[in-house]
Amino acid sequence: MTTLLLVDDDDFVRSALSRALNRTGGFTVLPAEHGQRALDVLAEQQVDAILTDLEMPVMDGLTLLAELFEQEIRLPVAVMTGQAIDAQLRQRLLAYGIAAIFSKPVDVVVLADELQRVLDPKAVGRISGITLFGFLQLLEVERKSGLVVVAASDHEGRLYFDDGQLVHAHTGHLEGLAAAYEVLSWPEPAVEIFYKRRARERTVDAPLQHVLMEGARLLDERGRGTGEPVPAPAPERSRRGGLDVRAVRILDEARKIDGALGATVVDAETGVVLAQVGEESPAMAKELVLAALRGTNARQLDDQIEDIMLTLGKQYHVIRFLDGGHERFLHLVLDRERGSLGLARHQLAKLARERR
Repeated sequence: MTTLLLVDDDDFVRSALSRALNRTGGFTVLPAEHGQRALDVLAEQQVDAILTDLEMPVMDGLTLLAELFEQEIRLPVAVMTGQAIDAQLRQRLLAYGIAAIFSKPVDVVVLADELQRVLDPKAVGRISGITLFGFLQLLEVERKSGLVVVAASDHEGRLYFDDGQLVHAHTGHLEGLAAAYEVLSWPEPAVEIFYKRRARERTVDAPLQHVLMEGARLLDERGRGTGEPVPAPAPERSRRGGLDVRAVRILDEARKIDGALGATVVDAETGVVLAQVGEESPAMAKELVLAALRGTNARQLDDQIEDIMLTLGKQYHVIRFLDGGHERFLHLVLDRERGSLGLARHQLAKLARERR
């Protein structure tokens, strides 16, 4: 992990950037409010790289650079500034051997990537001579952790791995499994990996092999079609090694419901769990479903059961049938204090109607 000395006189900027860069997993940030404090830190602690503002009280960034040069402190240094960089200033900065220049306000994502490229190049690599699918499988086999940035045309997606497991994915408008499938369906992507980086959240629970198989199907469909994204298969065409693709997609959405503690998709006839996240109680859910089906003659009512609810002291349990029948159901466990029962039922009804 790179120890980065961050020098900026703005308390908010210094604090916000420190937190953001620390969370990426690639940096340990040491803050300093001006150039003199930065020199004090350098005298006391081991530092790998420096990111400094230019306009500061006590000692500004240019004076700090001159002091580093004079004391022969040879560290990679990047500059960020809100002032215009004219030709004369740029030439002066380059004379000090500046590794990169960033304009304020900085995009933290871009900043973290570029800092790692220029300050810790051994932890960054561009992938060639191997497909994206093959590279991701290699990460799984070697139990690697880090961020895989995938670019295709004007799109960019990010896949986070932890000990060989795909744990998070996002694009500009999607996250979780939906984002992973979109990234995997892009033709001829450019791939770059940033080791040491970690995800701030976990949005993918499906095994990597399942994700890759479904991604390969989508890529194949796109290659044979119009180039537009292809919907996920219907349930009867979506099983890969016993794991139901649509069930995983449904859970990926259900886990985002406010107050959700867990969710499970269950085959009502066999009681087999098709997919699950968080807390689960499929045995209890199955008994509730069977009791409801035995006790209600829906045909006589010319209607059918849509959902079943159970209220406990601290939880709501909502069971919603899927696909317009009683073959399988979604069991949502909801925290009563954090969740809204009405909103959760509405969101589950919407999920049950979707056939993507």
